[in-house]
Amino acid sequence: MEDERDKGKRVNALVVDEDEEIRRSLMERLQEAGYFTDVAPNGKEAIDKVKEFFYNVAVVEVELPDMTGLEFLKVIKSIHPDTSVIFITGNPSLDNSVDALNAGANAYMMKPLKIEEMMEHISDALSRQRAVIETRELLFAERKKREFYQYLSIIDGLTDLYNHRHFHELLTQEVARAVRYEHPLSLLMIDIDAFKRFNDSFGHPAGDKALQDIARLFRENCRRVDYICRYGGEEFAVITPETSGKNAVHLARRLVSKVREMKIPIYESTVEERLTISLGLAGYPTDANTKNDLIIKADKYLLEAKKAGKDCFFPPSP
Repeated sequence: MEDERDKGKRVNALVVDEDEEIRRSLMERLQEAGYFTDVAPNGKEAIDKVKEFFYNVAVVEVELPDMTGLEFLKVIKSIHPDTSVIFITGNPSLDNSVDALNAGANAYMMKPLKIEEMMEHISDALSRQRAVIETRELLFAERKKREFYQYLSIIDGLTDLYNHRHFHELLTQEVARAVRYEHPLSLLMIDIDAFKRFNDSFGHPAGDKALQDIARLFRENCRRVDYICRYGGEEFAVITPETSGKNAVHLARRLVSKVREMKIPIYESTVEERLTISLGLAGYPTDANTKNDLIIKADKYLLEAKKAGKDCFFPPSP
């Protein structure tokens, strides 16, 4: 049998038996195999240990002084499902062995114990345990990888807002919901004023930092149920479910005002600049009845805000 010390992984074992001689002999053999070993004379003390520590394997007497081995098995599996359990008994019965194996025990052995046979059972149980844990970890890693790539597919890398493609998916979803339930929906199309001049004057690193700062400001001033997106370049969009144009005006006013007040630190400089935004606001069903018409109308109103002198939103009162 391969010694666990040769595998470079610590294995923790627990022996639960009222018989002190059995506890001692099993502990010595398990320690000889390289296992860190604890012992307990009854179920209560063993459960107290299990609550504080993970044991890879537990060797348990079927009839403990304060509970049955099956009762102990249910408790340890509820706390640490991966723990392997080897039952030992001086009074074997077919029913007990079947019940034990059906309940999740890895083996059922009779006393007097054949120690090397028991060690083989433990080694087999640990091999299966490692396979299960490694498979679970692999599946978890694959799931996290899929979630990461899914995240990358919908998030703008610079601002951490939803990207242009996902904006269209979200707006399609929210317009369909608004139509189905006859609820209002508003769309804010936003453009940073004179952003090209800002980039030309201070460089693209400063421009990128400004986009990140404004994106953060939008997150801080929108509701958690709102969808904030980078539409492209210096353009943003905010989808506000369950919000009429009248109520969305308050958000539009707040965003325009907050950006105006914000100081933009210039990259590697003590200089601070200011930027402003123009904003077009359109709503369902007041301004449009379809997704595309809603975008067209909000974009048209954005141009009206630009014509009105920028640093404002249009229409001022839907």
